[in-house]
Amino acid sequence: MGTESKHLLDLSVEDFNKFLDSFDHVLSDCDGVIWTQNPLPRVGEFFKQMKKRGKTVNFVSNNSIRSRANYEAQFKAAGIDNGFESLIIPSIAVAEYLKSATFNKTVYCVTCTETKRVLEAHGFKCKEGPDLGPEYYGEYIQYLEDDEEIGAVVFDSDFRINLPKMYRAITYLKRPEVLFINGATDRSVPMKPGLLALGTGVFADLVTAEVKREPVLLGKPGKAFGEFAMKRAGITDPSRVLFIGDMIAQDVSLGKAVGFNTLLVLTNTTKEEMLSHTIRPDYYAASLGSIVPLIQ
Repeated sequence: MGTESKHLLDLSVEDFNKFLDSFDHVLSDCDGVIWTQNPLPRVGEFFKQMKKRGKTVNFVSNNSIRSRANYEAQFKAAGIDNGFESLIIPSIAVAEYLKSATFNKTVYCVTCTETKRVLEAHGFKCKEGPDLGPEYYGEYIQYLEDDEEIGAVVFDSDFRINLPKMYRAITYLKRPEVLFINGATDRSVPMKPGLLALGTGVFADLVTAEVKREPVLLGKPGKAFGEFAMKRAGITDPSRVLFIGDMIAQDVSLGKAVGFNTLLVLTNTTKEEMLSHTIRPDYYAASLGSIVPLIQ
């Protein structure tokens, strides 16, 4: 089992102050931490208190599906100023990665519409689809034809994924020089508090197993994504970071991979599930709102 997780509300005043002194930077997930369908109580107050105490605050999400306008509206409703400007998401990480690799071929996108839009806005040529495939399996041979123009395959939250797309991705990735990049790897996604459903990460896992190649993980819990978030936030020492999330597999695992302190809020994980997991957060609480009375 992992190390013992401490309930923040059970700490003594001295130990709680030691907790506050143990980090200079806050990196926080969004979905399930700041909002579900609506903002969670007092989250805006929590981050204001963090800034008041001299902590930097940035946000890290696997959700590339939301548009900028949607994110800005969500942050505003939660009482958080300039949240989008402090947000790191996989689509941005993928674009920056391709730029750093001086990539000049075509990207095959098995992604949400917004990720493709972000890549195109950064000057990359993209192909996608098809969204529908034929009923007869014999016709699928057309999706096994290679396209030498493709130089990268990117997976990121495509909830319209299907066999034709997977066939094409597998075909392109048989060429070792084709970059294999994965954004959000979530095997499950929260539909509402306490209800998890199948996520798109399972399909990327199938392709990974078929091509016998590991993708560059530019979403949680990939270490490269955590290091990218640090760089974007101007952070140099991971041990001085508090990472806040609601999912053990994505958020706590990212924190452990990079060397962050971790805080789990129990929006989508019960205390019993947390205690039975081999990976455990350093701290936990019911919600960020529950911590506010301790820091006012």
